[in-house]
Amino acid sequence: MDNKKVDLSEFIPDEVFMSCLDKTVKLSKNFGEDYIDLSYITEQYNNSHREHSLSIPRFISKKDSTFEVIGLLQAEMGKTNNGCLSFSNHEYKIINHVINWFEKELSLDKSRWKWSIKLNIQEPADLIYKNEVENKVIKHWLNRSKIKLENSYPKKVTYIKNTKNTKLSIFDRGTLVLEYKSNLFSQIVKNFVRKITYEKIINYEPGLLQDYIRGIIAGEGTIECCRPDKRYRIHISVSKEEEKEIYFRCLQKLGIGSIKYKGDKLIVSKRINNIELLKQRLITLSPEKYNKFLNMMKHYPNISKETGYFKPKGVNIWNRKTQ
Repeated sequence: MDNKKVDLSEFIPDEVFMSCLDKTVKLSKNFGEDYIDLSYITEQYNNSHREHSLSIPRFISKKDSTFEVIGLLQAEMGKTNNGCLSFSNHEYKIINHVINWFEKELSLDKSRWKWSIKLNIQEPADLIYKNEVENKVIKHWLNRSKIKLENSYPKKVTYIKNTKNTKLSIFDRGTLVLEYKSNLFSQIVKNFVRKITYEKIINYEPGLLQDYIRGIIAGEGTIECCRPDKRYRIHISVSKEEEKEIYFRCLQKLGIGSIKYKGDKLIVSKRINNIELLKQRLITLSPEKYNKFLNMMKHYPNISKETGYFKPKGVNIWNRKTQ
């Protein structure tokens, strides 16, 4: 196999879970040179049988965009086997990055994604304000991302009940939720991301580790800058202890120290570690977080001379290549 490709044949499960029947069925597999043909049969209520089939590319590129997307999916993809592949984010460049990758590597056309927008406010009782808010966020996502109006769910905008927020902040455009309903396809992608994360990622070369962690931080990272006590750190949200250990070891292999806290915290702090995050460009996948990170790093004395990373205004920060 080409060492610049990942062979999906080793990530195809032997069985497919049917959530509606609460059981698994055997998956038939045919591995061709370029494609994998898959199928399974389910029994219908009238004792007839229905065949479900799928053909996917056998190989995907073993490069930065692939491992960035794996990291993003690990961070923000729905994990349950509910027959649906879902991904959400509030930054349009990250959304487009994921859509482009699926189209290029797994032949999932962008027109096949369904979408809705989630707002972190209560549903407004004032219909005039509600229409104003919904029109603003829908216009933003239609103009900035690769989604199409005709692919939306009937309820384009959803709200949160358990919040005190009643007004949308001026710069908030909500979180775009992408969904593609295909039981087999979604389970293959979830199995692929899970196996890469739990079984393989720590053994990959440093460049791919950087790409993966770049996706993790873009999805689950928070920049914490507290000037009074000089607490400058990156908080990575991770609820499972096993996943926390994996991220910890990945960072360690990249020469970056981190601290495992109880609960959902993995913290990267101290000047030496933050400089490594900067030098290895591990925050650059999210333009919003990268800007916050650069502003945080400027609080260190002499950081500009030490790293040479701070450039005049107008420089495009959407440069994800590792230096």
